[in-house]
Amino acid sequence: MELEMDIEDLLNKRKLESDRIEFKTGWNPDDIYHSVCAFANDYNNDGGGYIVVGVEEENGVAKRPVKGLPEYMLDSIQKDMLGYNNLISPPYFPQGIPAEVDGKWIFVIVVRTGQQRPYKSPEHVTSKKEKKYNYYIRYQTSSVKANSEQE
Repeated sequence: MELEMDIEDLLNKRKLESDRIEFKTGWNPDDIYHSVCAFANDYNNDGGGYIVVGVEEENGVAKRPVKGLPEYMLDSIQKDMLGYNNLISPPYFPQGIPAEVDGKWIFVIVVRTGQQRPYKSPEHVTSKKEKKYNYYIRYQTSSVKANSEQE
């Protein structure tokens, strides 16, 4: 599957507001799924967002060359995502796209505005214990728990 925008535009935050892009150095599902939920909820009706895994951020800009991910992780991330997507309530399935940049692999999670919003996600998707669910929204450039009024 191919990304509908040029990866360089995404990394350099061209043609897209910076509050719709989030860079993650590594695969951290607990944190990443707060952002998946927040972008899917699309509280400000911006059209969702992009989570770029394998890219460090410095002052809001992608640090180049990208850090990247080991190629073997790309398949395991996609398998992990299937299970985590089913934990969102109601289930939500973002698009995951591996891409090669600066000779390294990154993984772009494309999160469109959800059709069945609002969505809530476990605080810790990786926890084996009973899960506590929260609604998450984007507030400026952060994914945060929604307060009772925002819910």
